[in-house]
Amino acid sequence: MAEEFSVTPGEDLNEVLRRASGYLRLHGVPQAAVDAQLLAAHVVTAETGEEVTRGRLQALVLIGRQVSERFATEFVEHIATRARRVPLQHITGRAYFRGLELAVGPGVFIPRPETEILVDHVLQDVDARPAEAKIVDLCTGSGAIAAAIAQERPRAQVAAVELSELAHAWAERNLAGSGVRLILDDAGQALPGEENTFDVVASNPPYIPTVAVPQEPEVAEHDPAMALYGGSADGLAIPARIVARAWQLLKPGGFVIVEHAETQREAMRTVLERAGFVALESIDDLTGRPRHTAGYKPSG
Repeated sequence: MAEEFSVTPGEDLNEVLRRASGYLRLHGVPQAAVDAQLLAAHVVTAETGEEVTRGRLQALVLIGRQVSERFATEFVEHIATRARRVPLQHITGRAYFRGLELAVGPGVFIPRPETEILVDHVLQDVDARPAEAKIVDLCTGSGAIAAAIAQERPRAQVAAVELSELAHAWAERNLAGSGVRLILDDAGQALPGEENTFDVVASNPPYIPTVAVPQEPEVAEHDPAMALYGGSADGLAIPARIVARAWQLLKPGGFVIVEHAETQREAMRTVLERAGFVALESIDDLTGRPRHTAGYKPSG
């Protein structure tokens, strides 16, 4: 069993970071050195009251900064928590998405970088439309997709739907002042009376097969099950309901885009085809893995 991590006030910051990185690596934490730096920056920010980035932290390392008693206490606590594979974002209370800083914590899915590509494709469609677009983010979670669209296309009418009360509370915090209309409801039946009125439906629904368990403890033990599992052995029962509701909500010519697992590309195409969508496009993430499928409701 690994010895507990400890820090003595007055130690050199660079040495503390080196040991913290090794401790996290020993506990299987990916990108251990980066996480150690981010946690140190988080502690120094709290200590000084000024935002400290990783770059600023490196400057402190270069000048030979020694750690304070407060830093030692808080940093040890955070490193121990991260070593238990609690997500970094739960410790810092924030996640970053397309330049946005989002509040996150227990009860809400942490937004992933690959979902930023989904937003790119939504914006491309919005920009091709002659009039102000009406958009809905189904299964909004933290509100990341909706918040990004509203920030980058402020003239768009954006709505967001979330079923989990815990996640809805996080989204409410993140969407405050954004102009996004946030609804607490089941995305498979939300927005009654607004059928055939939306230009775009975007969704990152739960899609993990019920028989599968994510390997990463950060996901399996800390992301809410409601945001992970797709309600069937193939993981597509809930996404299929989302796609069916998207068809109902979209105007003729409306655009839909759905995130999914890399193994679900063909199955998701089938779901969209059966719903009636055409001109389907499979979209890879930055690692070249199939991550999104998009299509259009026929115009005529």
